[in-house]
Amino acid sequence: MQNVLPFVTSVTVHAALILLGLVFFGVYNYVKNVVPHQEEVIIPDASMINDGPPGGVPFQGLGNDPNRQALQDKVKDAGSPDGWAEKQSRTLQLEAPGGGEGDSADTTIGVGPGGGFGHGKSGRGAGRGDGLGAGEGDGGGPLAMFGTPGGGGIGPKGPVFGHGGNARKIAFVCDASGSMLNKFSTLRRELSKTVQGLRPIQSFNMIFFQEQSCAALADTLVMATPENKVKAETFLEDKVTPKGETNPIPAIEKAFQSKPELVYLLTDGDFPDNDAVLRKIRELERQYKVKINTIAFVSDADTDTAFMKLLETIATETGGVYKHVAENEL
Repeated sequence: MQNVLPFVTSVTVHAALILLGLVFFGVYNYVKNVVPHQEEVIIPDASMINDGPPGGVPFQGLGNDPNRQALQDKVKDAGSPDGWAEKQSRTLQLEAPGGGEGDSADTTIGVGPGGGFGHGKSGRGAGRGDGLGAGEGDGGGPLAMFGTPGGGGIGPKGPVFGHGGNARKIAFVCDASGSMLNKFSTLRRELSKTVQGLRPIQSFNMIFFQEQSCAALADTLVMATPENKVKAETFLEDKVTPKGETNPIPAIEKAFQSKPELVYLLTDGDFPDNDAVLRKIRELERQYKVKINTIAFVSDADTDTAFMKLLETIATETGGVYKHVAENEL
């Protein structure tokens, strides 16, 4: 008993542990490979709700859809990422009282037939009061950014970086060669507005190509948090200056390596070797499968148009969208 019982007990315990481990391993594989998993549901925070928190700014979307960013096509060079209205709100101007001796002369509070603050049918705005504070507003408010209204996706959207669809992982690959010198301030402004309009559920990177290298905001995609948006602003203002020739291949390679869903490729002219660029993109596409939206960013002084055919080919072959943008029209 002294010699056999400990041995038998040890064998039994170890066999039970091994059997238990095999059972758990089998259950894990079954759950992993057989049981279907529901896609993660992203619950928007309070700032993304259409009506917003009490007393707060409504969600900058259309209807109750948190994926439809508010944009307006009425006022160019106006609006902000925080805006949500289609038209500008009138300055709060309340009409003078009606002239009776008993009328109140104070048009700010408006306790009589004079003006009062009102809530509009489609938004908060200035209204003609009825003495009780009720009124009909003008439907205006903080103006949304200029772009194509109607939504349908989380973007990006706008006159330059549009057609973003539902892409959540985005790389902006832009020309920063010497030919962009006179247009770069416009590009910087449009790219800044685009990045500021990204959602926290999206990630992005900005990569500029010049000479034989590239300058990037980060080594990989970063989440579109307020902190990273501030870093992007600093990067645009302080770290990128147009110079040298145009070779996009290092920037394109860096963008693809971060595995985005969508790449924006913007340039204003031919590359040193268009065929080499197309071959590299086809090579990368076989490995990564990324959509590329191409943008011909030109001005009245540009006479080169041959590169536009290359951009159209890249967009068509990768399932992206080609766009011709005249810098002077922005």
